[in-house]
Amino acid sequence: MILNNKILPAVVHHLKQQRFALTLLLIGFSSSALAANTQSELARSTVETTLKNGLKVIIREDHRSPMVMTQIWYKVGSSDESGNLLGISHALEHMMFKGTHKVPNDEFTRLSRIYGGRVNASTFTNYTNYYQLYPKTYFPMALELEADRMRNLLLRQQDFATEIKVVMEERRQRTDDNPRALAFERFKWIAYPTSHYRQPIIGHMKDLQNIQLEDLRQWYKQWYSPNNAILIIVGDVNAEAALLQVQKYFADIPARSLPARNDVREFERLGYRHMELNFPVQVPNLYMAWNVRSLTTATNPQDAYALTIIQHLLDSGISSRLQQRLIREQKLLSALSVSYDPYNRGDSLFTISALPVDGVDLAQAEQAIQAEIERLKTELVHEPEVKRVTAKFVSNLLYSQDDLAGQAKMMGNLEVNGLSYRLMDELPQHFETVRPQDIQRVANVYFVRDNLTTLYLRPHSKSP
Repeated sequence: MILNNKILPAVVHHLKQQRFALTLLLIGFSSSALAANTQSELARSTVETTLKNGLKVIIREDHRSPMVMTQIWYKVGSSDESGNLLGISHALEHMMFKGTHKVPNDEFTRLSRIYGGRVNASTFTNYTNYYQLYPKTYFPMALELEADRMRNLLLRQQDFATEIKVVMEERRQRTDDNPRALAFERFKWIAYPTSHYRQPIIGHMKDLQNIQLEDLRQWYKQWYSPNNAILIIVGDVNAEAALLQVQKYFADIPARSLPARNDVREFERLGYRHMELNFPVQVPNLYMAWNVRSLTTATNPQDAYALTIIQHLLDSGISSRLQQRLIREQKLLSALSVSYDPYNRGDSLFTISALPVDGVDLAQAEQAIQAEIERLKTELVHEPEVKRVTAKFVSNLLYSQDDLAGQAKMMGNLEVNGLSYRLMDELPQHFETVRPQDIQRVANVYFVRDNLTTLYLRPHSKSP
């Protein structure tokens, strides 16, 4: 049902909260969705609801520029794949730009150039995400294009034959011809011995050679439905008018039954695992990864917040612990990186990679890093250091959401991993609650040998 000319002026006259509520009722949303909407972040003019076909819709008004970011997140990624079809989610992502009857061939991309837009997509372990950024005048076109390819995608052999070769070349350039990337891909198979997160997003070459067009067609039918998607809209829109446009283009797309998703939980304390590889690298590389929980899987969410602060204590610039002590003072390492994803749908890894300086072997580098980890267990971090690191992290977190893309990405990432977009506005307060005692407790729980996997990557032995 569309708002008519008599109703619309009355709606506009109401306060913003009442306007959202009336619009939701007029276009047929449930009372539970309406109740959820009344708890939205009013200060940031955000509205959330779910269409009757299961499509979740979140709209955030941001009037600082006349642009609109439209993102759709499908809850399917490489961790949902099995057997000989690894990489199929990413292959389908490529094919989603090959057209429908209504928008044939490469017309989708051509339209973005004509109307000053930008389009792209990405595949990850837990999701496949598509975005369109357009001047606000063409926002309805973005919705129409996205709804069209949600149900009318043309999967043609002539397109597939070309596009799968593009994916294979991507595999060669990113992984097969990159020794460090190839080594880390193999490392994940022992770091995640039971979780499907071990599977490469792009698939193995033998899998790409095995995938057929019919496999893609079935994957599309299984996963690409409104009840498996989240639509995020951020930009210079009126939320109620945007909801009506969403209803217009998406409401009549039928929901489908969905397959069960693969398990992405990992066993606790699996036992120490170690791998050694000789690849054509110039210098030795060390990888260390501990199996840890995420916000979604931790019994106590404070664990994930503390692990995030630990990540930045160890590596967040030249004053961070590992950079200061192991690179600048002891001169044992030439480079390092620490990573952790707290927002995962399943369990995560806390990973440290490092390059030792010439004359320092990988075992020495590992021992030096372990010594710094042990200090977290035995010595309370001083409160001023925690506050300094937290303040820097929180400021970067806020700055990353300053543009439309950053806001939409954070909202979609939280939602698609089983969290709520509302958490985005609450995260600073949560991270600021982390205390030295939390850091010490979490370090003792997770950074144990039975959770650890290591990889020694060395250059090929020189011929005599």
